[in-house]
Amino acid sequence: MHIDTEFHPSSPVPPDAAPRRVLLLTASVGAGHDQAAYALMETLRRTAPEVHVECWNVLDFLPRWFRWKYATGYALTVSIFPWCYGVGYAITDHPRGAKRTLLERRRLRSETRKLPSLLRAVEEFAPDRVLHTHFLAPPILARWARQRGEDLRQYVVTTDVVPHRWWYCEDARLYFTACEPGRERLIELGAPRDRILLSGIPIHPKWTDPLPPREEIRREWSLPADRPVVLLSGGTDFTCGPIRKIARRLVGAHPSVCVVVLGGRNKKLLGKLSTLPETREGRIIPQGFTDRLPELAAAADLILTKAGGLTTAECLAKKLPMVFLPFIPGQETHNIKFFTRHGAGVVAENTRQTVAKTTALLNDPTTLQAMSQAAGNLYQPGAKTIIETILR
Repeated sequence: MHIDTEFHPSSPVPPDAAPRRVLLLTASVGAGHDQAAYALMETLRRTAPEVHVECWNVLDFLPRWFRWKYATGYALTVSIFPWCYGVGYAITDHPRGAKRTLLERRRLRSETRKLPSLLRAVEEFAPDRVLHTHFLAPPILARWARQRGEDLRQYVVTTDVVPHRWWYCEDARLYFTACEPGRERLIELGAPRDRILLSGIPIHPKWTDPLPPREEIRREWSLPADRPVVLLSGGTDFTCGPIRKIARRLVGAHPSVCVVVLGGRNKKLLGKLSTLPETREGRIIPQGFTDRLPELAAAADLILTKAGGLTTAECLAKKLPMVFLPFIPGQETHNIKFFTRHGAGVVAENTRQTVAKTTALLNDPTTLQAMSQAAGNLYQPGAKTIIETILR
């Protein structure tokens, strides 16, 4: 599949001087927004070390109770009441078109009143470019800049296949989005087509840095050289599905598979896994937090994962086929539809389907290879494209 990443504006975009100060704004709601911001910061430092770049968490500028609403409230909803999150996502994903509704205007005024310290900090920092990997700040800064008669060069970096309504920002210089469905959605929301660039989702440069051969990586990680290796991840912050049960049933269903469970900082999960007989036999390998995930992805044949935007983008970089675990209604619904439609993944609705579909793929190398190729075809160097664009 060929994806056009060229940017051809139908109306002239005013030329900008080369940036000297770049501000990245994220929000620690889930893990993906922060990861995208760090990926862009590292790519900018590698590409243009002379540019002064800072990364701020917008939640740090909010009152404590509002911070809880955005971060803790989100975590509780998606992990305990995902159906409720899905309903809220659908209700707020309106309207189409650039015109703001009364409800939107009230929400934005309320959020603006809670962020005066952010506006003062931006004024003091005086950035040449502002890159957003979360939707909270862009419309607030746009309204603030309009009132001051200033040209604040804002760039919005979406982190899922299809952006939610709240990503829309009237005065964004450019939108960077993952793929064509994202562009069409942004146009529906009111963004001009000539201000949208298909860039892919930015991931850390370590995901494309050169690595040793797969055999050497497996040897270093004490993974079997001649047996299938499956990664099992429930997400950095939230565990989607009964991970321990999936791991045990999978090794019971396939005679030779080795399951590496990415437990992150979930000490409770890692502790339970360490006591299993399958772990003592080397069939299940609990893996805590590590910054060497690209190596494990390169060594694996398949990954069982949630359908987060950053996670899927990292899998594409390693041509890693995906089996999607039960997902959060909303943005992950769009992500799954896109990747399954293009042959890079399959979706499982429960533990039984997860085990059955994973086993079937491991027993069908031809299909697994086709999925790997499909994933590789969808990969785009998002961070590189975004940084090169703003530097131009």
